[in-house]
Amino acid sequence: MPGEQHAFSGALRQARWGISHSYDQSPVHGADQQLRYTFNEGFSNDETFVMTIKILQEMTARYVAHPEIVQFTRRLLNEAKIRNHDELGEVDTIVRYFQGTYTINTPDSEIGKPLLRGDRGSYRYLKDPYGHELFQSPLKVIRDIQAGESGADCDDIAAACACVLASAGYPTMLMVVDASAESPGQMNHVLLATKTLAPNIKSGADWFPCELIHPLTVGSSVKVTRYIPLLVNDYDILTKDRKLIPNTFR
Repeated sequence: MPGEQHAFSGALRQARWGISHSYDQSPVHGADQQLRYTFNEGFSNDETFVMTIKILQEMTARYVAHPEIVQFTRRLLNEAKIRNHDELGEVDTIVRYFQGTYTINTPDSEIGKPLLRGDRGSYRYLKDPYGHELFQSPLKVIRDIQAGESGADCDDIAAACACVLASAGYPTMLMVVDASAESPGQMNHVLLATKTLAPNIKSGADWFPCELIHPLTVGSSVKVTRYIPLLVNDYDILTKDRKLIPNTFR
């Protein structure tokens, strides 16, 4: 893997990641490359979700312009031979890289096949350890893919993909999906949303979904009830979009 310094290094070690200053945040297992949370029984599902989102927001903000993220983005798009100004092509290339080749639609002969020259493997979805919440830095997620040692859940892969999309010049928001038709509004799963700078043939000037842990094409998704700003400026959020942003994240 390129580079030798930790994915969490230098000033990044001072980040609070949503942790109150009254609590210790001693790093474990990985020299600051990942953060482990254990939510006690006093936390409601909504409180746990809000904490998760705040960590993702700080994580992506700190890594979006990291030189290694920027260079990876350039290498990925150059390798894919995407033409200048093909915005949908750029987004699709980035999303397909982070969907990986362990999906249910991947032929048996291509399971785990690298999608970028020099990589030893592909992204593989893996749940967090039982009873714990791990947050891996975007650099660690990418480096693990490159090393053929990938294992990250939807939170981690969303943060990594969001950084690369934003590094390529695209805003990103999280989209909250209903747990089921019987429980509308219950926070259950998050995926990314982005938009192109110029109106495109698929969604015009609107935001469109980018699912990462399921092999859906860009723009395809289940019902979405809420947006949560991740890497986006106010001018890219229209009034109709803002109405779907929970007050907690405005």
